[in-house]
Amino acid sequence: MLFIPLPLVIVAGGKSSRMGSDKALLPFGDFKTLTEYQLNRLKPYFPSLHISAKNSAKFQFEASFIEDISSYSEHSPLIALLSILEHFQTPVCILSVDTPFVTPEVFEKLYKQLDHHDAVIATSPCSSHQLCAIYAPSITEKIRELLSHNEHKIRLVLQQSNTHYVPFEDDTLFLNLNYPEEYNKAQELL
Repeated sequence: MLFIPLPLVIVAGGKSSRMGSDKALLPFGDFKTLTEYQLNRLKPYFPSLHISAKNSAKFQFEASFIEDISSYSEHSPLIALLSILEHFQTPVCILSVDTPFVTPEVFEKLYKQLDHHDAVIATSPCSSHQLCAIYAPSITEKIRELLSHNEHKIRLVLQQSNTHYVPFEDDTLFLNLNYPEEYNKAQELL
């Protein structure tokens, strides 16, 4: 059976401003929340699963939570990434909560390319996917430096790091639920 020997962290701390409500808490499939859906379907493929959030109090279920470092007040994927890497001190698989069709095989392919890279990022014809990736703790200093200048773009860290991009042909795998119509489409695809 397919198994990726790294922790997986589901990033669920965004503001969800385009959705109009917290997408991490939206019902999905047979689950009360999209977050629980992601945890349940991916659990067999990783040694441990965790949820990254600004504040775990919004979740009404038991899980392993990694809260953002409290000295940062902004909502930022870069702050989440720093918090995660400082927690583990090892390479970590990262997946945004709002991409429910990314398969374990995607992470298997990323893992096979990890080698000595700081980051291994999935790409597809439509885009690169910084929150479907594996990050190594070797980038934490670069993240701290950017945050000290109030810079929150993951792309800037990737430009300054030993980043490897892994292409995938199918955009559907990376369908991202930012707007209500995308959420509705994803429900139909289940």
